Amino acid sequence: MKSSYFPLILLAAAVSSAALADNGQKPQRADPPVAGASFYADQERGWFWYEEPPPEEPEEKPEPKPEPEPQPVAPTETTNEEEVLPPTGSVAWLKIMLPRLREKAIDDPNETNIKAFFYAQRLMMDKAEIFSRATQETIKNEPLLDEDLRYPVSNAASGAIAEAAAKQKQALLKVVADQSALMLFFKGGDCGLCGQALASLTGLEAKYGFTIIPVSMDGLPLPGGNYPNTQFDSGLADHLGVITTPAIAMVVPPQDVRIVSYSTISMDTAETRILSAAKDVGLITQEEFNATSRMNPIGLISQSHIADAPADPTAEPEKFVNKMRDAATRAFEFKNGASQ
Repeated sequence: MKSSYFPLILLAAAVSSAALADNGQKPQRADPPVAGASFYADQERGWFWYEEPPPEEPEEKPEPKPEPEPQPVAPTETTNEEEVLPPTGSVAWLKIMLPRLREKAIDDPNETNIKAFFYAQRLMMDKAEIFSRATQETIKNEPLLDEDLRYPVSNAASGAIAEAAAKQKQALLKVVADQSALMLFFKGGDCGLCGQALASLTGLEAKYGFTIIPVSMDGLPLPGGNYPNTQFDSGLADHLGVITTPAIAMVVPPQDVRIVSYSTISMDTAETRILSAAKDVGLITQEEFNATSRMNPIGLISQSHIADAPADPTAEPEKFVNKMRDAATRAFEFKNGASQ
């Protein structure tokens, strides 16, 4: 092929392109169906199998939320001051030091730690002994604080009080027996303890003259035979809350009934409870009932009797002692009213 042939082809192509431009038309190029044709249409890009792929656009990552600023921590206050302790050897000091010394001796049981704990404990016991001796010296000169007045430790004195109380109890029970009766609630078909309860009541009947009224809750007689005064319950047991048998009540005509026991009891216990019920219904007085105790009856001090005493006795100990002595004297003389 001649070399002049290529310029002619280029010239013809240029003229053709200019003509199309003059006619307002742009040269169109169809997308090639195959890669090879694409190369010839776009040959200036080079060989397509060596072409670098377009760089991937980086994904937009969400901006991280700002972390909350840490709150400043208040600095721990430190002090070089030593612990302020109560006076050495005082009760307050022992309350603090005894547990510490004991724990230290247990954690590290060397000779020194063990001795330290037991010497502190010895101090506590010695303080208690000193207090006990001082108490004896003080109380012997302050009879209102002497518990021997209430219950003597002497066998002769305590025996005399017990004998006087027994005589008072017997006399009062005879008075109560004249004004009341004892009622025994039972179930004849199921009352294994009724015989024992009836034995106590018949003893009271023989000794003091009580009238005994058995009340059958199931319509059956007492085990072992009929009792002359047996009655049948008509709702009184429910009214008194009797749910088990035997149960004992004291009846004071015309309509007062007081439970003495919801179970079987000894004769001695029955006597005490009968007198207590008699006091509650007004058959005997509080003073008469107190005289049946084996303790020497002494009036009692209540909160109302010391309402005007110092609120802090440690600040005014002498004033507090005077107020308490006055209240104790009035109690001993039974002048403190109904709260005796």
